[in-house]
Amino acid sequence: MTAAIVSALASRISDGQPADSQKLMSLGKNSEIPDLDNSKDVTLAVLEGGGTLTVCDRTVTLKPGVFVFVPAGIPRSLKVQTTLNLLLIDCEADPDMSESAWLMNFQI
Repeated sequence: MTAAIVSALASRISDGQPADSQKLMSLGKNSEIPDLDNSKDVTLAVLEGGGTLTVCDRTVTLKPGVFVFVPAGIPRSLKVQTTLNLLLIDCEADPDMSESAWLMNFQI
């Protein structure tokens, strides 16, 4: 099953080029994105639902309150167990950013 973007897309413009974009996404139950684009830095904030994000050889459980940052160049894939609603922000790679992902879990 494929993922579907069901809501808004917004972009910030810098020097005439999109610097980042924000997407509210709703991914259907049992869907997956086996090879997410890794050309940009990406931040995921899980709003509702559940799934897993694989970053290199580490698997992160996605549930409400989880916030993940993955820099460009790091392989990533996504699997959805239940309908997953998230905010996805991607931006041009920051050359000063170290090549490590980080995870935050907010208790709501």
